[in-house]
Amino acid sequence: MAISKNGPHSWSSGKLGYIVSYMLRGQFVQRTIGKPGKPSLKQKANHQAMAVTTRFLNHLNEFINNGFELEAAGTIRNQHNLAVSYIKKNALQGEYPNISIDYAKVQLSKGSLAIPKDLRMEKVGGGLQISWDPLRYDGEGAQYDDCLQLAVCFSEKGKKKIELNFSKRELGTAFLALAPEELERSMEVYLFLRAANHDSVSDTVYLGNLNGSYENPKVTEIREKEQAEDLKLKLRFELVSVQYKAQLKLKPEKRMGAKAFRNLEKEYLVLLDRRGLKSTKPG
Repeated sequence: MAISKNGPHSWSSGKLGYIVSYMLRGQFVQRTIGKPGKPSLKQKANHQAMAVTTRFLNHLNEFINNGFELEAAGTIRNQHNLAVSYIKKNALQGEYPNISIDYAKVQLSKGSLAIPKDLRMEKVGGGLQISWDPLRYDGEGAQYDDCLQLAVCFSEKGKKKIELNFSKRELGTAFLALAPEELERSMEVYLFLRAANHDSVSDTVYLGNLNGSYENPKVTEIREKEQAEDLKLKLRFELVSVQYKAQLKLKPEKRMGAKAFRNLEKEYLVLLDRRGLKSTKPG
């Protein structure tokens, strides 16, 4: 039920039929709801892209809250929305069902603050050593006390190690202590700088991968299952397509029974739609 607080001519809040209305950050928005049918190939690709993106962003809330705070200010979007949007548009690779994160293209912050020069990372006894040139920080708004924000993503476990305000630009170095087992895991390392007064941030810097890339066996299993289902769908479509097009070439009186033909045509169009192809009858 939708409720109109200020009379019949004002906006209503709640559910009315297939439309839900509500206020979001001071703006009135509406969205439709309904029971979805079987997903098309395009919808499956979008679902996988969203799943891959949200899985990667899990446990990174504090990091992206700092990184996209200024970008989200004054809009109806929040920091998580911006991070999801950026990754889906710019940092995914492969086609469904093989979509994955392109770690080098990930951005977890957005701004004009100058990035440190000569950034380096190496694995040393007890952790990671990160260094940069502390004297070269010319750029828009760059200051000696800009704060380093660091994120280490352990892809095997899905865990993240976040260090906010970890070091300052003028120091030129930062050391992250890691347990021996953590040092041997596959990891992706990111950082950005944030002004001490919080009025600006830099874009994200991808420092790189350590210990090689990792893919979750469950993800591999799901992908292989989806590949098998897609192959089954493709083979069935090819068979039905040949039968349907052969029937179309015949005069109506020489085709199979009317009910059988309608069923064949319906299956052809359904399979056509599920494969994400243009849903038109051949003629």
